Amino acid sequence: MRSVARWAASYLLVCAIGAGVAGAQEIGAAETERTPITYRGSIEWISAVRWVEPAETTLNPGNRRLAIPQVGAHTEVRPHLRVDFGSRWTAVARPRGVVSAQWAWTGDGGRTATRDASANWTEAYVMWRPGDAVHVTYGLQNFGWGPAELLAPSNRLFHETGVFRDPLYYVRGRHLLRVNLSAGRSWSAVGLAELGNNGEDPFVAGERFRRQGQVKLEYSDPSGRGYAGATLGGREDARPWFGEYASVSLTDGLSVYVDATHARGSRAWYPVRGPDGRAAFAQRDLARERWRTLAVAGLRYTFAAGPDARLEYVHQDAGYSAEEFRLAAQAATAALSPEGVAPFIAPGLEFAGRRLAYVSLRIPDLPPQRHLALHARYLRSFTDGSGVAFLTASLEAADAVILFASASLAHGRAAAEFSRLARGGALLGTVWTW
Repeated sequence: MRSVARWAASYLLVCAIGAGVAGAQEIGAAETERTPITYRGSIEWISAVRWVEPAETTLNPGNRRLAIPQVGAHTEVRPHLRVDFGSRWTAVARPRGVVSAQWAWTGDGGRTATRDASANWTEAYVMWRPGDAVHVTYGLQNFGWGPAELLAPSNRLFHETGVFRDPLYYVRGRHLLRVNLSAGRSWSAVGLAELGNNGEDPFVAGERFRRQGQVKLEYSDPSGRGYAGATLGGREDARPWFGEYASVSLTDGLSVYVDATHARGSRAWYPVRGPDGRAAFAQRDLARERWRTLAVAGLRYTFAAGPDARLEYVHQDAGYSAEEFRLAAQAATAALSPEGVAPFIAPGLEFAGRRLAYVSLRIPDLPPQRHLALHARYLRSFTDGSGVAFLTASLEAADAVILFASASLAHGRAAAEFSRLARGGALLGTVWTW
């Protein structure tokens, strides 16, 4: 109870400060000449309703086993406060408070309802700039790079993917010590050390937190025609990895890019058959020495009128084969506990397949009055033939109000990657900003 009370008190405090800052930014600007402390803030209030159609499979017949919620209501507040202490210090706080309710129905007429209220920190960090070429940042923070939209393989600290991103999507920061160094306009280096657990579910089901770190070196062409970088990282009780990324502009609107990482073995869960012939999950690949690559290569074209189109291809040596997908479904079906199903839901791979293709088209500034934006995405697995389409629309209904809607539709066999849990869904919501 005490921890909940502390979270609630700190959350309400930042909300109150953020509201005051949002309403007094002009005053803060006027005070800049008299004090080295400046601040700015905003608050987002997001509310949405969601519908999901669970897939009918042997793992989840009639939705009786996984009880995937078909209907949900969600509201959350996201304050954002930034305070600058002169030119050397900056503090950022981004708490998040969520209230939600979900309902799940089963084929036999049963119904379950769950309600939840929680608070956490998206980001909370302090940045120190001892010189123009050095920035030191410590705290809960997000940090990403890479030219691709679907994923960033060379960043092994954040395993984020870009298929289902809408206004409800958010990335919870990690406890990082980050050092940024720059040399002129062309060269920069970043060192990252993850020192603590942020409380999220592990990327690999059942895995405990281990400290890890990564460094990257980047060169940017002063003319703006492209950039390239190299990365190196390591983790406690694991082999190191290295990676690279690059983007080159071929014409004014067309660019080509690549992002990749390479490591020995894999920490992921794989389906295997035991001596009795039954399927189960095991981290069978940990001791293998073979190098495995995760890479994305893509083309991007930005039209003069504003639309942005991408085509990306993903290659993953550590991914499942088509037979392993079928075996994974058998292992999850045979599991007798939620822990036994967890490797099926979170095997420790950004995508479970070995070869995938991604198409994306973003169209901003549509009528009425250039206030509508559309973003259509489609991801297909060549490993098992499944795929998923995702469409997001956002409309600026007023100066501080955005209406948004999204819909997804999956196709494939019952044991396939994108159709094994849900066949489709829809979301409708609003974003208010102060």
